[in-house]
Amino acid sequence: MTGKSLKPWLFVSVVLNVFLLGGVGGGLYHWMASAKPVEVAVNQHGLRQAMVKLPVERRRELRQLLRHNRDDSQPLIMAGREARLGVIKQLEAPTLDRDVLVAELAKAREADMALRGLVDSTLAQFASTLPVDERQKLVEALYLRGQAKAQMKSAGDKPRS
Repeated sequence: MTGKSLKPWLFVSVVLNVFLLGGVGGGLYHWMASAKPVEVAVNQHGLRQAMVKLPVERRRELRQLLRHNRDDSQPLIMAGREARLGVIKQLEAPTLDRDVLVAELAKAREADMALRGLVDSTLAQFASTLPVDERQKLVEALYLRGQAKAQMKSAGDKPRS
């Protein structure tokens, strides 16, 4: 190749490199200029959302109560898991035994209800120690979401007859 045939390729290469460097530089500038601390956007619900809304000391208390009940809840968790595995086995079986399926579903439901009862009793014990404003935060986190919050607020604003 001669010098004359390399000049167009050299020009194209320089233009392309400048374009790429400009893109990388601009992207880096944009990233650095708009960099903000990233907050973890986790869709939390139930007790996790309630814990986030409570003061740190109260969160610690609730966690300790739930950990204390963990030993009592493990058999219930395992029973529910085994019953759900039984449901899966029945549904995957070549022939469905409806009575066994219903029995496994009932076992899973009973284990889930017993576990829910244990958690609810722990929550009631915890709530009995809270002042009114913290109980209100607990209510908002656990039970009032979206439309329910708007309905509660609008119902509270209307005069009663």
